[in-house]
Amino acid sequence: MIDSSDFRLMKLVHALVWSGLVISGLAVLTACSPAAEKAPPIPAVYVTPVHNDHGEDMRILSGAVRPRIESDLAFRAGGKVTARLVDLGQAVRAGQPLARIDAADYQLAADAAAEQLRAAQVDATQAASDAARFKRLLLDGSVGAADHERQQARSDAAAARVVQAERQLEVLRNRAGYAVLTAPFDGVVTGLQIEVGQMVDEAQPVMVLAKPGELEIVVDVPEALAAGLREKVAQARIAGIPDLVKLKLRELAPSASAQTRTFRARYAIASPPPGLRMGVTADVQLAGKDATTSAELPSGALLTTNKTPSVWLVDDKAGTLTQQTVTLLSQSTDQVRVTGLPDGVLVVSAGAQKLDAGMKVQAVMRPGSL
Repeated sequence: MIDSSDFRLMKLVHALVWSGLVISGLAVLTACSPAAEKAPPIPAVYVTPVHNDHGEDMRILSGAVRPRIESDLAFRAGGKVTARLVDLGQAVRAGQPLARIDAADYQLAADAAAEQLRAAQVDATQAASDAARFKRLLLDGSVGAADHERQQARSDAAAARVVQAERQLEVLRNRAGYAVLTAPFDGVVTGLQIEVGQMVDEAQPVMVLAKPGELEIVVDVPEALAAGLREKVAQARIAGIPDLVKLKLRELAPSASAQTRTFRARYAIASPPPGLRMGVTADVQLAGKDATTSAELPSGALLTTNKTPSVWLVDDKAGTLTQQTVTLLSQSTDQVRVTGLPDGVLVVSAGAQKLDAGMKVQAVMRPGSL
């Protein structure tokens, strides 16, 4: 006969056995269920940005962005530099001192001229007094007319020497003032050729000051292009500026440089873009007025599955593809030249034949395409 404690133990063992069977069954079901599928990776495609130009009708010349007004500054007197008060790239105001030379000798000369002026004034006063006295003596017959005239001439000469001494003193005081080089206008220091202790000559260029407000592009044009330069359409690609800028020829040198045999041309920028800085390089593109703008792309960018050539445009942010019809101008083994694309858009430049409009892609800039 089974007592109550043995009965409870048998029920507990029975429950544990069933629990083990259930857990084993769940494990088998879990092992047999299929794993969750991973999302397919987004394919990466090479892209090339579109840069429209004039193709074979275009010539590219290397230039630089320069200020329209740029002056070489020099001392109007020679001497030893005692102070340089500005640094390269510093903005200055009109009348601001830029550098000084030793003015001790000029100041001594001015002091000597001041003493000469005082001596001339004393002589002129004495001569004028003598002339007045001789005039009174002439009235009562004590002196002759010739003596009076000679004394009056001495008085006039003494007065003239006073004026001469005044002018000489003014010149020497001005020369002492030339020991300080000042800015003739508001601008930026773009060149320095002096240091403290250096000896400089009168009119020797020591500094370059530029007005940064109006910038232009300076380029040296070969002789073969100079004759028809005014009939060319000019654009420039400036370092740091993403878009082409339109140019207008402002000045063309009347003669070629003796060293390089090129003509210096200055182009005004029609609409100066923000962020334009002086000194950066600029590639000037020259083309005939009737030349057609087009873009050169790798041959792998062209789709020829339809009768009309086309390319894939990529939205860099969304990763979507758009098929764009183009006009094929020329084709070689590696490159094609097409029209119908705006500047700056991204074109799939490799494997275009394997894509379709429903795909998501990841744009990767093609090496050497910028």
